[in-house]
Formats: sequence, structure tokens, C-alpha cells
Amino acid sequence: MYSFIKLILLYPYPYQTFAFIIVALVFIVIALPVCGIYKLIMRKMTERTSFIFNRILSIAGIYLLSLFFAEITVTLITQHQVNKQLGFNYATPETPEGEPFLITRVVPGKTMDEAGLKKDDIVQMWNTCHLYRLLINNQGKEVSFLVLRDKKEITIRVRVPEMELSLRRVSFLI
Repeated sequence: MYSFIKLILLYPYPYQTFAFIIVALVFIVIALPVCGIYKLIMRKMTERTSFIFNRILSIAGIYLLSLFFAEITVTLITQHQVNKQLGFNYATPETPEGEPFLITRVVPGKTMDEAGLKKDDIVQMWNTCHLYRLLINNQGKEVSFLVLRDKKEITIRVRVPEMELSLRRVSFLI
């Protein structure tokens, strides 16, 4: 736990205090009561039931961890498919305003190029998942979002084509 708190405090980002407060609240509201309930349950169990209960908790933990990594993998694959089909790439530089992200590549002739997106534009959205959700959920429609180009806000209007996203239905994050 100490190393996790140390990581939060050493990594500078705009909402660091808010994140630290949320972690502390989650620890106090969820982790401590769950730990207390676990200890109460364990006191009343025999050695055999205690072993079985711990085995079930271990299996459930491994299952949840596997689901988490599978979800992250599916989300990254879906984002890559969107990038490839619409013709853009991004990076997330440290920015003091929040979490906007930098466009690092726009493929000439692809959808995002035709919409007017340029390399080094800064997309003014909370995070990349919001952009992907906007693009994926509005296939066949026109969407718009703000970018910062040469310190000026510009609205990019994109007619999102129908995309082939084989794993989109599996992902919960997008």
C-alpha cells in the first residue's frame, strides 16, 4: 500500500490531490470493512472450511484479474482498428489542463484527414475513450469535437463511416 501511495504522490498530474482523496476513501469505505468482515468470517470457520473459502477467493481473484486484462486487451485492439480505419494516431503528453491528447499522425486521404484533423492538433476531450465512444457510437453520422491548433480552438466535423470492429461488442470501456 505504501508504494502505491508513493507512486500517486511522485507522479505529477493535474488531479493528483483528487485521486489521492478517492484512493483514501475507497480504502476506508471498502477495503477496511471487507477486511474486517473477512476476519470475522474466518474466526468462525473450521480449518477445512477456511481452506476451501480461501481457495474460492483465490480463484475468484484470478478470474477477475484475467477479465480485467482481457478487457484492456480488447479495448486496445478496438482502438487500433478505429485508428487504422479512420487514419489517425495519438499520444497523451503531460498537459496542465487535464487529459487532452496530441494527434501524432494523420494518414492522407483517410476520414480524419478529410475532416481537417492535422498532426500536432490537441484534441480537447477528457480522455481518449470519450473520442472512441463518440466515433464508434455514431457510425454513419456526423460528429464534431474541438481541437487546439496554434493556440486556437477549431471544431472538427467528421462523417464517421461504418467501421468493421470485430471485438467492439466484447469491450465495456468503449
